[in-house]
Amino acid sequence: MKIAHLIPQFYPHIGGAEICIHNVCRTLAKNGHDAIVITSTLPPEESPKLPYKIEYLWSKTGGLFRNLPYFLGKAYLHYALAKLQQKHKFDLWQLTNGWPLAVFAVDFFKKNKIPCILRCCGDDIQKFPEIGYGMRLDMRIDALVTEKYPLFDGFVALTPSVREEYLQLGIPDNKIRIIPNGVDTAKFAKLSDEKVCEIRESLGIKVLQKPLILTVGRYHPKKGFDLIPEIAEKLRSKGLEFNWLIVGRNVCEIRKKHPDCEKLGIIFIEKFAKFAGKDAFNLPSQELIDLYCSADIFALPTLVETFGMVLVEAMAAGLPIVTTDAPGVRDVIEEEREGFKVTAGDAEAFAEKLADLILNIELRMKISRNCLKSSQNYDWKNVSRRYLDFYDEIGKTFE
Repeated sequence: MKIAHLIPQFYPHIGGAEICIHNVCRTLAKNGHDAIVITSTLPPEESPKLPYKIEYLWSKTGGLFRNLPYFLGKAYLHYALAKLQQKHKFDLWQLTNGWPLAVFAVDFFKKNKIPCILRCCGDDIQKFPEIGYGMRLDMRIDALVTEKYPLFDGFVALTPSVREEYLQLGIPDNKIRIIPNGVDTAKFAKLSDEKVCEIRESLGIKVLQKPLILTVGRYHPKKGFDLIPEIAEKLRSKGLEFNWLIVGRNVCEIRKKHPDCEKLGIIFIEKFAKFAGKDAFNLPSQELIDLYCSADIFALPTLVETFGMVLVEAMAAGLPIVTTDAPGVRDVIEEEREGFKVTAGDAEAFAEKLADLILNIELRMKISRNCLKSSQNYDWKNVSRRYLDFYDEIGKTFE
């Protein structure tokens, strides 16, 4: 098969969606298929050597679609897609991110009877009015989404929560496949005790025997990170000793709102080395993987996720998890197997589950073994295989 992957941004801008498409395309190429990524990102001066091609649309395409009237953006995109289809003769297109590209593109595929799959990534499908999250809170966008998304031939849902969002748009269940994000489990090798001590000392942790709680993610209202100081304070009130490491973009904003973080044993890391060239897709970085493998417990007090990628990374490191029952999270963690889920926003309940893990080493070890086993379901070789099977299934319906 010859597969096109249309995605708003790609190399050199790398995130979760881009990592997914990279691994799927790499697997396609490995299995004798042709894969081409098509993106509106500005072409880099030098691209990494990849087993698949990247085609760059006009660099301002994304802004064009958002700022020009609907019919103008649609006309330009259809012109560009027609040239690409004529050039490569793709058997199937996958669109990653529903707004704006999918909404503008789907009529082209339907008119030309080309199989097309949609993979939504977050705010292009989910809505959380309480924190102003979701493009569909804009009534104009929501109307287009409601009209255009159901026209696709197949749909990838990262979790059952995303599947429910598709169903609410009237999309038939038999067109939806739940395919999660993946992780390279082999990278999360167990560290020696000496290496763990070295990493903890580099963080300024003086009592190395204290349990280390880890949270990873950017600072955003949907993540619930502002609840962490309150949770930490409740743990301290129970007489528990620990350190809590928070890693991610702009996480020091928490300290501005909660100046007692240092007294509570909370540590922040914001910066990691930037990747380029052949290393661009090697996320998470080895530095971050070492932090995962140096921790004892993973905590994510999120309010909403599309797919909690950090939870899968924590599993691969064998970390027992405390998180919430929020959409996109409750689907990833099985209660008492990989960890515990509490009501989102409930600091007391969150602290109680963390306390259980801090106090009960045997429980931590049991859940850790479960996490390592469960993480294999998310290994990229297994996730990519599910994409290939879905492409084959959709393609056969057009034969």
